[in-house]
Amino acid sequence: MQKQNNNIVLRKNQLQVAIGVDVIQSFKEIQRSGSFHVEQGGILAGYYDKWIDGIIISDITYPQDEDVCGQFRFSRKSSGHQKIMDKLWETSEHTKSYIGEWHTHNQKNPEPSWIDVSNWKKIAKRKQNFDELFFVIVGTHNIGIWCVNYNRSVKIGTV
Repeated sequence: MQKQNNNIVLRKNQLQVAIGVDVIQSFKEIQRSGSFHVEQGGILAGYYDKWIDGIIISDITYPQDEDVCGQFRFSRKSSGHQKIMDKLWETSEHTKSYIGEWHTHNQKNPEPSWIDVSNWKKIAKRKQNFDELFFVIVGTHNIGIWCVNYNRSVKIGTV
């Protein structure tokens, strides 16, 4: 992990992803709030950056009214998140796109459940703008980042 141009850059083999400092701050604020009695989540949005030859996670959505936040699950409903993504797409002049999902776990060092990994693989099978999708789990102390491509889940790193 290294810091570059106000982003945290993580590399694993040929994969490279940068997470915007604003996104990290949003996740840290969730951690500081201590609101882990129910899971929260949303989508990750970002763009390809040729200078780092990788994806930059630049924006997130937060739980919307129709989402289901339970003690051990977060179920995202698309309507509110899609409206936010559509606006990001337009205001970025069609550069920002859907690149994955995030949610919380009431764990110090979060690890995906088999349900998480199964859902990630289902999401990755849908037609997307990028071959890889990224998934973030915000734990009480650490933030884990995974990538799913070609029906394979790989942990990229921890922030």
